Amino acid sequence: MLPLRVATGFLLSTLLAWTAASAKVEVSGVRGKLRDNVMAHLTLGDAGCDAPSWRVRRLTRKADPEIREALEAYGYYNPVLAIDSGVESGCWLVRIQIDPGEPVRLRKVDVAVTGEAADDPGFRRLLKTRPLQPGDQLDHGDYERFKKALGDLARQRGYFAAAFPESRIDVYTRENAADIVLHYDSGPRYHFGPVTFQQEVVRPDLVERFVDFRPGDPYDGTKVSDFYNALLATGYFSSVDLRSSPQPPPDLEVPVSVVLTAAKRQLYTLGTGYSTDKGLKFRAGYTNRRLNESGHQFDSSMDLSKVESIVGVSYRLPRKDPRVEWLSIDAGFKYEDTASKRSDTYKIGLKEYRRRPADWIETRFIDASVEDYTIAEEESREFLLIPGLSWTHKLPDSPAITRPDKGHRVSLKVSGTTELIGSDAEFLQADLYGKVIVPVWPGGRLLLRAEAGATLKDKFRTLPASVRYFVGGDYSVRGYDYESLGPTDDQGLVVGGSHKLVGSIEVDQRVWGNWSLAAFVDSGNAFDDFSDLTLKTGVGGGLRWYSPLGPVRVDIAFPLDKDAPDSWRLHVTLGPDL
Repeated sequence: MLPLRVATGFLLSTLLAWTAASAKVEVSGVRGKLRDNVMAHLTLGDAGCDAPSWRVRRLTRKADPEIREALEAYGYYNPVLAIDSGVESGCWLVRIQIDPGEPVRLRKVDVAVTGEAADDPGFRRLLKTRPLQPGDQLDHGDYERFKKALGDLARQRGYFAAAFPESRIDVYTRENAADIVLHYDSGPRYHFGPVTFQQEVVRPDLVERFVDFRPGDPYDGTKVSDFYNALLATGYFSSVDLRSSPQPPPDLEVPVSVVLTAAKRQLYTLGTGYSTDKGLKFRAGYTNRRLNESGHQFDSSMDLSKVESIVGVSYRLPRKDPRVEWLSIDAGFKYEDTASKRSDTYKIGLKEYRRRPADWIETRFIDASVEDYTIAEEESREFLLIPGLSWTHKLPDSPAITRPDKGHRVSLKVSGTTELIGSDAEFLQADLYGKVIVPVWPGGRLLLRAEAGATLKDKFRTLPASVRYFVGGDYSVRGYDYESLGPTDDQGLVVGGSHKLVGSIEVDQRVWGNWSLAAFVDSGNAFDDFSDLTLKTGVGGGLRWYSPLGPVRVDIAFPLDKDAPDSWRLHVTLGPDL
């Protein structure tokens, strides 16, 4: 056991070594990524301020090849270096002056893909966009990234025996020129083998219908990934263990084995929330992910607040192709009591969901509803049978991303009805919604939102409250009360409009951790005719907290309309950005 004095001295010397200041290194003559790469290669920073001169001299000599290696990565093979060291203010200071000289440029570029991949459309696209072109400055990183791209594409497309018979860069420093030879032999393309399942969760024929490929088809890694994601998205399984194992020649096949573990069958949810529009909210739900071995699902939910309450049930079942087709039978009740209307709506409907190319979701629906409503002290009851179509595209589609740097959500819905099918009203209505998030600078985002709605109608007074347009509130035009904007009657009471236009521009800047500051401008209104359109505008700013449970927004908005009922309004919302 060490004596206390020796142990204490050892600890003190170790702490002093950890806390000692490092030698200062000044690099001039290069900027940007070239300078960053030089600094990353240098080991001069390992020397302390009080390092012995022999150590500094050794590290200074070592700096020359380190700098040259860092410069060569970007094509600078003939630099002129000047390295000087000395002590200033009690600390070593090393000054490095770099003249990188003229960069090496590509002279001959011989890139070729042979084997079955020579006619593969994926490889043709990759070769058309390759970064290595005659006349370009030599960048070893571009070369290595392109080689990796070839290998990644080969594995994705099923060329598991691919190799580089020849790959090299010949650099001629005196001529500042380089020749690249990159030959890639893909070999034969493998094909899918049998798909086997190990599971006791649902009927075997149901999981087999998720397979989008058959034995003998050319291997495609994208199809395997889509297959995996489709199984996981059902909610039937807590885990999907999918393995594809290429078999060596002469088989050239890739069997796929899938082990599925059952997810928890029943889910219960209970929670509260708050928004300025609807006040304190209470939510409860029950979901049964697997009512039976055929994969049928049941969902019920209840959202209660003083302004809006919704109770609904849904029965879902997979169709012939469960990857892209589902059928849903829905029923529910909705109560609304806003500044402009009061309504009770009972609804039952049938929906068919289809996944279209490029991940668009198409919904075909027909809803039957009875609505009792009061608008501007006028009471009415209407029965509507409304068929319609909608299309939605969202990116990213993961709710786990609480603050996406970029993404979008676009939806279009077309619906209508006529007295010929038993409805008490006739109209044709289209709704368009779009929101885009784009990065503008480090930590900054631009959020653009637009909504438009239009109605072709017979008699507006027969349109129920649920079909009329009202504007204003947390997710509409901030600075105005929830659904308080729209055409008015002779007494000045808002009765809703046939059309609507709403737009918003918002800048969100991260300031610290998961906290951001935002500034916005919202504008829009509901109206019956474009000649009567008067845009109402609100401006303001707010604070964002991107919590693990989702974004929390607190905004203060000021209406620019001189006749606005409030000089400012507080808006508090919770929920995803898209």
